Order: sequence, then structure tokens, then C-alpha cells
Amino acid sequence: MSVLSIQTAMHDLSAPLGEARGLPNVCYIDRDYHRMEGEQLFARGWTCVGVGAEIPDAGDVRPVEVAGRPVLLARDTTGSINAYHNVCSHRGVRLVAEAQQRQAAIRCPYHSWTYALDGTLIRTPMVGGTDVHHCPGVNKADLGLKPILVSIWNDLVFVDLSSAAPPLTEIMAPLDARWAAYDFSGIRHAASWQLELRANWKLAIENFLESYHLPWVHPALNGRSPLEQHRHVVISDRHFGQITEKFAVERIANSPFVPFPGLTETQEQSGEYPIIFPNVMLGLQRDHFYCIIAEPVATDRTRERVHLYMVGDKPDDAAYDAAVQGLVEDWKAVFAEDVWAVERMQMGRMSSAFDGGVLTPHHDDLTRLFMQKVIEALVP
Repeated sequence: MSVLSIQTAMHDLSAPLGEARGLPNVCYIDRDYHRMEGEQLFARGWTCVGVGAEIPDAGDVRPVEVAGRPVLLARDTTGSINAYHNVCSHRGVRLVAEAQQRQAAIRCPYHSWTYALDGTLIRTPMVGGTDVHHCPGVNKADLGLKPILVSIWNDLVFVDLSSAAPPLTEIMAPLDARWAAYDFSGIRHAASWQLELRANWKLAIENFLESYHLPWVHPALNGRSPLEQHRHVVISDRHFGQITEKFAVERIANSPFVPFPGLTETQEQSGEYPIIFPNVMLGLQRDHFYCIIAEPVATDRTRERVHLYMVGDKPDDAAYDAAVQGLVEDWKAVFAEDVWAVERMQMGRMSSAFDGGVLTPHHDDLTRLFMQKVIEALVP
């Protein structure tokens, strides 16, 4: 995308809502643009790559990708999560291809160079010849795994490939302040699943940021959380989304779930659904919390990984387990309902008759803000 087209997109987005146009089709279908977005957006700041619950024990390792780069997450013997470039220092082989549990070390499958969980190179078998495990020029102290900055927020794992972003605590401070009444130290990972979308990752976020589609795409959800009870909130330039002020009030009276302690009556009946720019969608209610991590697999492919957290310890109660499974199925149904709409938007981006569409004053202010943030990130 040229500087001129970036400027044009910024100009089109800055027009008054009702006259403003969304991002052009190239932002959703062009491979060169997709690569540039990875470099300028995902590789230049904090990007969420998973949750700690995916690697719960010492020695658990998990490969992920950020802007096409192979990254490795590993939980060490102290319980800390480390992130490394997922390549062997010898010949650049990708070290870990699939998640592994309780590994004593990380071994390269090519020549068996082996790394401790803290990234230190500890073994170079036969590097100097048969039964000779040392040689001049191979200094283990200099050849450990290359670390990546990693930070955790409420079990969400973020990495910064650039090592230049402000501290994650600083970035998350506005959302922490808004949610100060919610004690996240008591949440427990309860379920996870994933969705494969034949669509660009931005369309998944754009769909999440508006409630206009609820009556037609989510009729059951709209019955519990009607469109007219939704409003928009901008918490910071990295956190914005929807709020519903009365979510399934009748469910609260019959719920076996433990709520966050100390909530007001308003908080008991509310739901909040902000994003963490660029790729995380959050949901917070009185008794549970979820995150959806959107992974840009390709220009027209997105993987959504959903993680559900409940409040408090898990009771030994079959009725409680059934209720949690019911909640999981409810959210699975809601998120699956979005897939066809997002995929049809992707199909529409192939039409030369579409020029970015209309951004309406009442429903699309957050969509515009998201698009503006994307374009701003592309400015060198």
C-alpha cells in the first residue's frame, strides 16, 4: 500500500460518520498488504498469542506465530512463561512444531542441540566429531535461544517482537482501572475451543465491535441482551467496545455460578465486551470472563481461539459441571453464528462495486476507530 493510499484511507475514515468510508478492499484481499500489516502492526508492539492455561506445568512448550515468525512459549521450573524465537541457533530449524507437555529441555530434532527451559544451550552432541561434544568456535554461552519480551495480563500471554513497546502494565492500565471492582485473581480456566474463518482477521474484530446485527444474526442472544440495551464505550485508544446494561437478569436468580465478589447491582446485571487492540476480543459478566484471540493465518483466513474463565474454585458438583457446559454451548452457538456473516463480508471484498461501505453514525463509530488504529499503525 503506497503512502498516498494510506493517506487516502485516513482521509476517507476521518469524514463525518455517514459520509466516511471504511477500509478499501486491498486491506482484506491483498497478500502484500497482509505482509506489511504483519510487519507494521503485529511485529511492532504487544500481541496476544495465547493464555497461560495452555501451558500450565513446568516444561510445557507451545509453538505460535507472530507476523509469520515462529515463536516458542515455554513455562520454566519457576512457573514463569518465557518466549523465544522458535529456531535452533545451529541451522535455523524450527525447534517445536507441536505443543508438548512437561519437557525437561527443548531438543532440536535435526542435530539434537538441546536447550534448557530458560533458553540456555546445554548440549551439542558430537559437534566436534564422534563422541566429542565440544569444539572451537561453538561457545554455548553465546548460542542460547533468542528471547522475546513476554508479559501476562489476567492469564493472557503477550509478546513484543520489537522490544520497543511501552510496558504492558502501562497499556492495560485504563482497562484495569475500569474493571477494578472485578477480582481477576479468582478466575479459573474452564474451557477452550477454536473457530476457523474463511475471512480476514479485521472483519472478525469489526463484527465484534457492533451490535447492529444482533436481531438478525443472533435472535436468541438478542432476546437475552436486546440491541436497544447496548451502548458503546471508548476506554482508551487500545480498549473500546460494547456494553449491555441488562444481560439475562432472569438467569442470575437461578445461576449456580459464583459471581465476582463485591459487585454493585448494576455490575451484576451488566456485560462488557471491549477489544484489546489489535487482536483480542473480551467478554466480562458477573460470573465469568472470556477472551477470543484472532490469529491472522492468511489474507482470507483467521483462526479464533476462545478461552472461558469462571470465578472461584471448581466445586465437585455434577449440576455445576452441566451448567458450565451449558454456558460453553451457548457461547459456541453465538460465536458460530457470526462465521457466515464475516465470511460473506470477505466475499464482498472481491467486488469492485464495493468501496469501503457506509459507516453509520449510530452503529459504526467503534468500527471506524478500529480501522483508524489499523491505518495509523502502518505509517512508517
